[in-house]
Amino acid sequence: MSNTKTIEAFFSPEKAAVIGASNKKGSVGYTIFENLKKSKTKKVFPINPKYKKIQGVKAFSSIQKIKEKIDLAVIVVPAIVVPASLEECMKAKVKAVIIVSAGFSEIGEKKLTNQIESLIKKYPNTRVMGPNCVGVTDSFTGVDTTFFERSRMKTPKKGNLSFISQSGALGSMILDWVATQEFGVNKFCSYGNAMDVDEADLLEYFGNDKQTKVITMYLEGARDGRKFFEVAKRVSKKKPIIILKGSRNEETQKAAASHTGSLAGSSKVYEAVFHQSGIIEADDLLDLFNIAKILEKEPLPKGNRVQIITNGGGFGIVTADQIISNGLKLSKLSKESIKNLKNIMPTDSTISNPMDLRGDADIPRYKVAIESALRDKNVDVVMVLVLFNLPTIEVKKLMSLKQARAKASKPTIVCAIGSDYTEKYMDTIEKAGFTTFNYPSVAAKAVKAMVSYAKFLKKN
Repeated sequence: MSNTKTIEAFFSPEKAAVIGASNKKGSVGYTIFENLKKSKTKKVFPINPKYKKIQGVKAFSSIQKIKEKIDLAVIVVPAIVVPASLEECMKAKVKAVIIVSAGFSEIGEKKLTNQIESLIKKYPNTRVMGPNCVGVTDSFTGVDTTFFERSRMKTPKKGNLSFISQSGALGSMILDWVATQEFGVNKFCSYGNAMDVDEADLLEYFGNDKQTKVITMYLEGARDGRKFFEVAKRVSKKKPIIILKGSRNEETQKAAASHTGSLAGSSKVYEAVFHQSGIIEADDLLDLFNIAKILEKEPLPKGNRVQIITNGGGFGIVTADQIISNGLKLSKLSKESIKNLKNIMPTDSTISNPMDLRGDADIPRYKVAIESALRDKNVDVVMVLVLFNLPTIEVKKLMSLKQARAKASKPTIVCAIGSDYTEKYMDTIEKAGFTTFNYPSVAAKAVKAMVSYAKFLKKN
């Protein structure tokens, strides 16, 4: 078992240094130092023998010239001088080092790679992330070792979802996209070639991290398959792990080897490992975060029976098809629920599944239907479909659904398709506490993953 305390210095250092910090705007060394300066880290030291000051801060020619104890060092220098810079950090007893520099095993460079490998063995008390990575961000401490240009991307909200990515570029894209969503991010980590800190170490760390509720990961290939399997098996019993596996095909496995130097391995082997360890495998990026969103926000269901409530018959039928094709079941309301609803609802309402409230349905009618489904023992998941462009849906009354949502001990999600008007009121629905989706197919896949994870926990 890895010591996860050794990983903490990457995310919450008191004192940090950037080796290769620069005054040249637009350079990687400039951006990393600028981003790290804005964190809650008490002191950030720039290291570059070419400058006396960097961005107004006194510069040092070497980390060994700094008399204070450094927790985290970020190395962004040419590959040829990385081993010497790393050894200086290790001799100075720096707890954690991130090597942003590329030019190692991912391009087949053996000499420098072997030098770093030897140093890692010689100085095991210094944990090393990379090379060929962008490092970490932490929404709560503000630590940001990346060279993402922050003026060109949005910052995600603070949340309970943590994201591990073998690819730094993919990570930047995802963080920018997540910033447009209602759910937030706790921590992000890009670990590159994984010469020391690998995906299993990070899984273990996030498994013990109290601020992380759901773990998401982009993985090309595990460095140590057995270690990864054992750690994942432990962690998935505590919190969900959702993985998008890159390099599922022979052609893309070659690309992975030149990207992070990883050995992707057989996709069938990984599928078996994921299944046995309780990992949820996503089909694509959309799946990855829609599954994460529902697991972060909703209680786990007791079964796979879904009740659809809609104000559009065709919308309900299309969604029912998606529910069934994903191996879920349409719930059958109890006789008591049917009797009560028939006494309340208009005579032309269809009290079955899908439950069609008709095109003149208003918010109070929806509220009654949702509360009835939540009480019914035959229902495990409630899926609410809304056509917001019908005149009887008074948007001013949407927040009244908050009361129904607050009582829910079952997953209760809302799905609607439309343009700007619909999107605007889907935001209102999210603020009322519901998890929302734009497409029935996406929602059904997310529910399927949630049901599968609940089954895994019951067996384990």
